[in-house]
Amino acid sequence: MENVESNLHHCKFEVPEIIFGRGLLSQIGSCARRLGGRKVFLVSDQGLFTAGWVDLAMRSLLEAGLSFVYYDQVTPNPRDTEIEDGAAEYIRQGADVIVGLGGGSAMDTAKGVAILVSNGGRIRDFEGSDKIIRPLPPLVLCPTTCGTGSDVSQFAVVNDTERRCKMTIMSRCIAPDISLTDPDTLSTLPDEYVCTTATDALSHALEAFFSVASTSLTDVHAIKAVRLLSKSLVKAVRERRPDDLENLSRASLHAGMAFSNSLLGIVHALAHPIGGFYDVNHGSVNAILLPEVLRYDIPVVAEKLPELAWGLGHLSKGETNGSAEMVQDTVEALLDASGAPRSLRSLGVVREDLPDLARKALKDVCIVTSPREADEKDLLRILEKAY
Repeated sequence: MENVESNLHHCKFEVPEIIFGRGLLSQIGSCARRLGGRKVFLVSDQGLFTAGWVDLAMRSLLEAGLSFVYYDQVTPNPRDTEIEDGAAEYIRQGADVIVGLGGGSAMDTAKGVAILVSNGGRIRDFEGSDKIIRPLPPLVLCPTTCGTGSDVSQFAVVNDTERRCKMTIMSRCIAPDISLTDPDTLSTLPDEYVCTTATDALSHALEAFFSVASTSLTDVHAIKAVRLLSKSLVKAVRERRPDDLENLSRASLHAGMAFSNSLLGIVHALAHPIGGFYDVNHGSVNAILLPEVLRYDIPVVAEKLPELAWGLGHLSKGETNGSAEMVQDTVEALLDASGAPRSLRSLGVVREDLPDLARKALKDVCIVTSPREADEKDLLRILEKAY
């Protein structure tokens, strides 16, 4: 953990302009206009249209004196074909700014369209780190779930339909110009997605906190996210009170800022091939993998456990007797109480596919910042325990 200690003294932290508050979705139009937009390419999905949030965004754009093109060909685990079709439509319509409204799928689609309209090619050309050459058009992202973090991150994750795998694109270029979060949008989010997107935020926070690239700045945001989630996750799922839902929005924002700057670990390295191959809910996969990866990582992050235990609500600040068992048990109890899925089998994952999934995870960019090195056998053992 020497790298972690040295990083605590040399911090680089990047975030977009952030706007957060209830009722602020009405500011989408003014945000796009401030970025020089005249014709907005609005990316969202049919669920958000039915819930009324797309209509609110459209009214805001018109009130700001902007025209718009609406693109809703967005599905869970966004596909390369949807992004490439969207880029062609953006160019045909002569748009000049992009607004992404929705969960991670809509926002990553918006990012992918932005990449292609300025750089050309196919979206798979940009898989990996720092392959984007030309500047992107102005980008405003508005999350309507409580877990993705895409609205503040330097990542986009796209499903390659030919290879049946998820591609991770990483570049500071794809962090938006403006991140606008209105917690009121969670009021129409189905119970299942309140749970699975919030557990995604939990995995972001914990992996960011343990990452070998973590810093004092990322740790602050990761622990803040953990505190908010431990306080409000279960109550938000069961009671859906506005204050608890707002806490989940805040947690997602803090966790997003943390992992965008510290990266992630084995949970996401494994979740990406599973999600790409089976086209299953990303947050559900993370919730299943998190306890086993936490159990694997804890032996090498002992010095960070007291702070995490405090974040989970167990210690007074300054106490140092946090234990591995305390952390492990609390995280598992939180997942159980929230109703998160607990086995890969329940998602339709086939045991015979586990070795191939482990091999693919070794190539994922998230494996690089895991606090504990892992080979194919280690990853396979984690998958088998989560099965």
